[in-house]
Amino acid sequence: MFRNAVSFIAISVAVPLCLSGCSSGQLSTKQSCALINELAVEHSIEEKWALAYMGILAQNSQPAIEAMETAIGIYREVSEQTGNRHLRTALRSEIENYQDFIDLIANRSFDDPTLASDVEAAEGGLQDQYTDYVRETCPASASEPDPSAS
Repeated sequence: MFRNAVSFIAISVAVPLCLSGCSSGQLSTKQSCALINELAVEHSIEEKWALAYMGILAQNSQPAIEAMETAIGIYREVSEQTGNRHLRTALRSEIENYQDFIDLIANRSFDDPTLASDVEAAEGGLQDQYTDYVRETCPASASEPDPSAS
């Protein structure tokens, strides 16, 4: 009887823990953040964001698109491996935000009179609670550097 009770308690504690993120092959939050950082270094994301800013100043959106595409690749890889469902959701939201912005600026000239207003209108939707969650959970992430941190 005692053995059955201990087994039942062990199962009732272990099952919820495993369901909350220790499934085989899934990364913990700490491991997920470490992987983001590792991939960011591997793909030189910091340099790509710097080139993106310089490109914008030179009225060339291609470096910004390349930086966002790199961030998308990093976030996609980590979102597929993380066991943290909140982080997974946040990374997928960031992927959608970056893709939406790429779609907005790709193949548009800086001379386009609607570009500035379209970008300004889109910026509000690009910074949301998911952006904040990724920045707070994985502070050195592949996301565009937080301008308020400067």
